[in-house]
Amino acid sequence: MEANFYLEDSAFQELMDHLLPPSQKPWARDLFTRMGKLAATEIDRLAMIANKEKPVLRQYDREGTRIDQIVYHPAYLEMAKLAYEFGMVGLPYASEEKRRGNKVGPLIKFGLGYLFSKAEVGLYCPICLTDGTLRVIEKYGNEKLKKEFIPRLASMNFETLYQGAMFLTEKQAGSDVGNIETRAVYEDHTWKLYGEKWFASNVDAEVIITLAKIDGAASGTRGLSLFLVSKTLENGERNSVRINRLKDKLGVASMATGELTFDGTQAYPIGDLKEGFHYMTEMLNLSRLYNAVASLGIMGRSVFESLRYSKERKAFGSFLNEFPLVRRTLIDMVLEWETSLHLVFHTAHFLEQEDLSGNPKGYMMRRILIPLSKYHTGKMSVRLASEALELLGGKGYIEEFVTSRLLRDAQVLPVWEGTSNILALDVLRSIRKESADLPFFQDLQEKLDGIHVQPLERLKERVNQIRQEAATHLSYLKSQPEDFQQFYARELADQMVRLYQGVLLLKEAERDIQNRGSGRNALLVHLFLNRHFNKENLKSPGTGLRLELDFFEALVYRQTLPVEKVLPFIL
Repeated sequence: MEANFYLEDSAFQELMDHLLPPSQKPWARDLFTRMGKLAATEIDRLAMIANKEKPVLRQYDREGTRIDQIVYHPAYLEMAKLAYEFGMVGLPYASEEKRRGNKVGPLIKFGLGYLFSKAEVGLYCPICLTDGTLRVIEKYGNEKLKKEFIPRLASMNFETLYQGAMFLTEKQAGSDVGNIETRAVYEDHTWKLYGEKWFASNVDAEVIITLAKIDGAASGTRGLSLFLVSKTLENGERNSVRINRLKDKLGVASMATGELTFDGTQAYPIGDLKEGFHYMTEMLNLSRLYNAVASLGIMGRSVFESLRYSKERKAFGSFLNEFPLVRRTLIDMVLEWETSLHLVFHTAHFLEQEDLSGNPKGYMMRRILIPLSKYHTGKMSVRLASEALELLGGKGYIEEFVTSRLLRDAQVLPVWEGTSNILALDVLRSIRKESADLPFFQDLQEKLDGIHVQPLERLKERVNQIRQEAATHLSYLKSQPEDFQQFYARELADQMVRLYQGVLLLKEAERDIQNRGSGRNALLVHLFLNRHFNKENLKSPGTGLRLELDFFEALVYRQTLPVEKVLPFIL
């Protein structure tokens, strides 16, 4: 059978069948099947080439004229054409799909992105930035900006497409966004920008969203204004955006990241000039969710490669997946991947509720779940990519196999759009300033109250006790001075992630029992709780490992496991 990242991913199939409304399921399955095949074949082949043949900056033409052109290998351009013309950005705006009543919300959009990023993470960044540029213009731009740029950014014709970008980072202002020094000056009846951007991904994008400071504006983020820069002016001339050099990066090598200078660059203001940072956070939060989806893609591909190789590779007379320590590694990888899958797509589901139905709970839940998801999955993608490489041994370390690139690409994901520390502090900020912990714990309680399957009662009690303990810990933390809260912000984020994952996995176990009479996911909940909340088991080697050895095939290969067989362990 021809490779297909969707058809070979039953966990993702089942999750989408649960989250998507019935009217969208047949259409979504067709989209996912086509993307799954495309990603596993053509995109995967092109990505291997494009990541070896890096983009090159051509600053001058043969006459000595400054052109600042990025020259891509044909493999990258072909890959980009396939992605954009598939509709990874433009599908929600396609008039034909709207006429048919097919609403492309975050679940379908990020589902396609998850499958795509199993093959290529570098190009998924420009896709993210183009979509984010669209979102900002659509929400905050004036009618002129909407009319001029939305059709081009949403185009599903690669020849007419405008790609987008978000340029924030400066030498002195990385996570400290309020320290941006780029100036915005009103000259000759137009706004012009002066300054440098130091880490600009998709550096040759046609449409740039960027922050700048007007002379005399307030300090910090309050003094930032948001602007749109078009590489081409209305008269057809080239805008004054100079690309100084490209970054020589550890990973995501297919995509051009560079340093650039605005030198009297014409720009359009977006919305209220005093609300620039607020507008930018809309794009930043979307990018963080894209980042989590890309992390999931690397995790899913790492699991896929590990399972496939361990079934085929023999050592010491046995297949790798027959050795107990390999089995332990595979179980851990599957457990982390599946729980992260649920975390990220339930986060996307809240964004979908907000976008498509205006549900206010959607905003509050995605406000806290997006930084939690990005915080957790970025780190976990590095861990799983490393495990996959190690499992393949020497083969995993050479460039003919995908695992070396997975590890390189994964390492940027905890860095992009906020490091782990920044995200943990953002979780804390959402609690202190917006009381986002209240709907978070309320949602947990509602999910637990909705579980009524008898075999899960003891597991439900354990999770509920953990929820109560977490609420008590948070209450104590909130009563402490700010420096103490910040010192333990990562522990707080870890606990909240694991708690939410445990509840989502418990709900999945309920569906597993109701729909198939299978206790496989109930057993997974048991293992998950022992891994992350049972400190005694962590101190006692061998506790509970027998059941993992006995039920290895069901756990790792997602086989149906009669619930009666797991009752002794979960009751």
